[in-house]
Amino acid sequence: MTNVLPIKAYFLEPLLFLMMTSITAFGYRHHISLKINLLHVPSPAVAGDSILLSCDYDLGNETLYAVKFYKNMGEFYRYVPESYPVIKIFRQPGVDVDVSKSGNSSVYLRNLTLESSGNYTCQVSTDQPYFRCVQTTKQLEVVVPPSDGPVLTEEKSDYEVGDNVSILCNSGKSKPAPDLKWYINDQLAKSHLYDKETVVHPDQLESTSLALRFSLKPDVLQNGKVTVKCVATVKHISAVTSIEITASVSSSQNSTK
Repeated sequence: MTNVLPIKAYFLEPLLFLMMTSITAFGYRHHISLKINLLHVPSPAVAGDSILLSCDYDLGNETLYAVKFYKNMGEFYRYVPESYPVIKIFRQPGVDVDVSKSGNSSVYLRNLTLESSGNYTCQVSTDQPYFRCVQTTKQLEVVVPPSDGPVLTEEKSDYEVGDNVSILCNSGKSKPAPDLKWYINDQLAKSHLYDKETVVHPDQLESTSLALRFSLKPDVLQNGKVTVKCVATVKHISAVTSIEITASVSSSQNSTK
């Protein structure tokens, strides 16, 4: 005898399968995945300053489990909303966290040192049922700019038209070594540069020296004067020292007029 399904069951089973398939497909189409939009690391930063590391993320339809920050693969900050305490700090060299100014997407670092330089990672993970994890990394460079402007040392202080000028520019200590540039009457001196030297000091800071030599020809002088300046630059930070040189006309030059 042939078994015959009841009419309702015969039509209901395919309909239920179709409904479940449609619901699943609808869920996939409308599921928004976890992603990190931007990790902001202010770099370069100056030693002694404070900065905010900001991790902009989108959970989509998921639930946050944890936000973690790493320096060179070593965890130093953990935010877990369902734990107590919500924020946990782990010691890492060069990392000083101000918890009162940190939260679920940012970490406030204070008292930066050269040791604070490194690769910083933001890692975001979600809770059940997806248990996803994404992360991104950016580099932080901490610099030490010179505390003072360059020191200019002249071979002599009295000049006459036609004399040769020789001036040495010595930068203050910094990290990395400063880039030195000479200007004559606000024009960059691309030649007449000599004796560039970089010195590494016991504290690992560096200084640079660069000499400028040129002749006090009439086309250089403006009303008998010329202004020279040395600019020391570390990343986006510059220090400037300038001097004005006056060239007198010698008695022999006067007699030939």
